Amino acid sequence: MLIIDSSSVVPPLAGHELLFLFGQLFILLFTARVLGEVARYFDFPSVLGELLAGIVLGPSILGALFPGLFVALFPPNPAQYHLIEAVSWLGLLMLLVVTGFETDLDLIASRARRATSIASASIVVPFVLGFGIAWVLPSTFLTADGNRFVFSLFIATALSISAIPVIAKILLDLGIIEREISQLTIASGMINDTVGWILLAVVAGLARGTEETAITTAGTTIISLAIFLLLSFTVGLRLVSRLIRWVDSTFNSDLSLVTTVMILALGVGTLTHALRLEAVLGAFVVGVLVGRVNRFDQGVRHVFEVITLGIFAPIFFATAGLRVDLTALTTPSILLVCAVVLAVAIAGKFIGAFVGARGAGLSNWEGIAIGAGLNARGALEIIVATVGLSLGVLTETMYTIIVVIAIVTSLFAPPILRFAIDHIELSGEEERRLQRKQRDEQSFLGSVSRVLLPTRCSVHAQLAAQLLGHIGRNRDIEVTNMYVVGASESKGSSIVSRIRRRLSKHGSNTPDPRSNGGSSARNHTENAVAENCLDIATQQLSLSEEMVHNRVRPRRGPVGETVTQELHRGYDFLVLGMGTENGEAGRETRDGGMKTENGETGRRPGDGNGRPLFDLGIEDVLQATSTPVMAVNANVDSGNGPLDSVPIRRILVPTVGTEFSRHAAEIAFEIALDCNALVEVVHVIDLRRLQELFVGEADVSEAVEIGTEIADREAMLGRQLGANVLTDVLMDDHPERAIINRATTNEVDLIVLGSELRSLSQRAFFGYHVEYVLKNAPCSVAVVSSR
Repeated sequence: MLIIDSSSVVPPLAGHELLFLFGQLFILLFTARVLGEVARYFDFPSVLGELLAGIVLGPSILGALFPGLFVALFPPNPAQYHLIEAVSWLGLLMLLVVTGFETDLDLIASRARRATSIASASIVVPFVLGFGIAWVLPSTFLTADGNRFVFSLFIATALSISAIPVIAKILLDLGIIEREISQLTIASGMINDTVGWILLAVVAGLARGTEETAITTAGTTIISLAIFLLLSFTVGLRLVSRLIRWVDSTFNSDLSLVTTVMILALGVGTLTHALRLEAVLGAFVVGVLVGRVNRFDQGVRHVFEVITLGIFAPIFFATAGLRVDLTALTTPSILLVCAVVLAVAIAGKFIGAFVGARGAGLSNWEGIAIGAGLNARGALEIIVATVGLSLGVLTETMYTIIVVIAIVTSLFAPPILRFAIDHIELSGEEERRLQRKQRDEQSFLGSVSRVLLPTRCSVHAQLAAQLLGHIGRNRDIEVTNMYVVGASESKGSSIVSRIRRRLSKHGSNTPDPRSNGGSSARNHTENAVAENCLDIATQQLSLSEEMVHNRVRPRRGPVGETVTQELHRGYDFLVLGMGTENGEAGRETRDGGMKTENGETGRRPGDGNGRPLFDLGIEDVLQATSTPVMAVNANVDSGNGPLDSVPIRRILVPTVGTEFSRHAAEIAFEIALDCNALVEVVHVIDLRRLQELFVGEADVSEAVEIGTEIADREAMLGRQLGANVLTDVLMDDHPERAIINRATTNEVDLIVLGSELRSLSQRAFFGYHVEYVLKNAPCSVAVVSSR
């Protein structure tokens, strides 16, 4: 039996170590944020101030002016400094994740040739110039046992590298990271850095041993990189997508999603670092993969970015500047060498990037912008310098010179980049791409990723599934079909049923043998009916298997309460059918109808024919939740079996210019795009209401002008999406009657209405106009209430 002696347990940090750590982080973060805001005040990116914070607090200024205070704040204790460094590395990893969020892989892939051309030239030119200047430097700049060839290779590598974190922070601060030129700069920087790490591995191998060792190290690095990237963007993409979806569905928490991303970044970063590919590469790839998952929406992404850019990134940049000791440059010879190497570094990278950009067919201003962006070396250059110092390749003096290059190039890049970007005009394609992305971020459906479809397979619910399928076909939307069974049906049986449905394409109608002490025949039958209904709903959706989930829920009290509990799991949209199956009145009996408060069964107001407006006792849900809703009235006959695919060739969208109308129009356009249908957007002027506002004869010309503007505004979105859209303005004493007449005359297949959902007489109420349309429409009707 192994007994661990208490003396072998690692003691915690001492009180003074924690005191120094917290105090140092406080000073670094405070100074970085203050100087960052000062930089923003003068219209510079905040990263400039954050980098300067380290220089101000470091030996260059604070150490030179107040050495006692500097030593008190930052004592020369390697272990203490490494604690700050560990926190700054977290900032670096998180910043790379944010960079990955904003990286458009499709755009980069379409610009691969240009990015490769730019990256190649931006590496070769500074590498050659760097090797040349290092070869002629005085021997006093070499270590005592230094090899000039290895030294020259190391300087060449240091001058050829770029810093994606700094480039990304500059582009984020300037608000231009979504521009095509910015994505091209990032793509070139990715290739640049990858080659730079490979070169660093080769040079480090030469410094550690023989040439054969270096070649082996480089070969292993290249193979590991290729395998890692291949697996990441194939198997890894599917795994990350499923993990994010599972976490979102299971925990329904932004906090859980942010934690998951950070765990992935640390885990994959550990893997890439173990493969000697650097942890930053793993974090960047995680950001790219997560950014492609729609379930990691803008809100969660914003939370992660705020934490990163507001806390950890400033600490990282300030810590990078903390290493700089400008007092070493007071010697004229050292200052001269520093100026020459700095000039070579700037000119080499700028000329290389500019030549590569021009060779790729870019304009002069685009070449200048990319040259300025890739010139930012930032903390990665400092990492290279640190490696060189630890290997004995660099002296303290050359280390300082390389760090100065990293800081200076990062400081001058933003103003030049901003100036060049201002002279680059948006192409028509880029403008459309940016507008499309902005439109998606602001759209109603852009915020919808999880949809709940309660169903008992009425004709209304089946058509609702068909419409939802049209909407979700071109969007990353997950749909959950839910069937509510009697209270005696156990949760375990529903899980077994779900497993059985997954194992069988069409599901199984075999009753579940497991229940509370043995199921009755009725429970067997109900379970079989539930499975069959969910299979029908899945077929009506006609979406990919991974986008559809089926759930059988045992009823806990009223059916509406069961549905409401399910909605609390984090759904963005509720889609349901109106009316009841087979024309039955609603009943809150064992099979899930409606009861009055005194326990007697009764009827609720409905469509004028004695039928309730909604199936499943769903009115209670609509009054209890703020989740956006689309309710569908099929107005077709399906018999008792599955509903045939309902052809949709023409859609009518009445609009009054409200948010509800815009969201309804957006849904209509999505359906039309999938069905290749024509959408007619109409605004109806209520003549009775208009006449009430005037004494005598009402002037309708202004109302027509306003109505035309409203209809055209709604139609603009559809045309931008590529839908075929017509507009018209109607006038009638009864707007709802005009809608019915237009639908009848033009043989409309679907009316999509936007309306506010409100309570009236203990029932869900869309308004008199909407309910008139529901009762009298010659076609199917979908009512959208986005709350």
